[in-house]
Amino acid sequence: VAAWVAGIVAHAEHYTGRAFINQAWRVTLDSFPDAIELPHPPIATVTQLRFMPTSGTMQTLDPADYVLDASSEPGYVVPARGKAWPATYAEINTVSVDYTCGYGADDTAVPAGIKLYLIAKLREQYDPAIRAEQVTIQGCYIDRLLDRYVVYA
Repeated sequence: VAAWVAGIVAHAEHYTGRAFINQAWRVTLDSFPDAIELPHPPIATVTQLRFMPTSGTMQTLDPADYVLDASSEPGYVVPARGKAWPATYAEINTVSVDYTCGYGADDTAVPAGIKLYLIAKLREQYDPAIRAEQVTIQGCYIDRLLDRYVVYA
């Protein structure tokens, strides 16, 4: 059962472009763009933003120097008002953002429509009577439950 649940959740997260339960992610870039896109909303926090300045030694950017836009989906990190991104060393992977995304530490804040989809898909795996309904209107309804949660970037 645990393997089926993990597989169904992985499929649903991939389809929607979201993280359901809190997860740690990293975005790595070759330089600073105007805004750093953070996939897998909702975005909870930026853990750290590291970069390699022209001196060639990795540094952590002060959180006061950037702002997290967690309201947009996907989320973004931009320079704080009156600030600009520092110059980086001309090399690959000179900027990295570590962040946490997801609705919370457990499933209590996951939207009801997502939970219903997960339960319905798990039931399809274990109830032979439901398998025949997969191609019916009810089966199409279940497959469409995630549509309102899809992130279009």
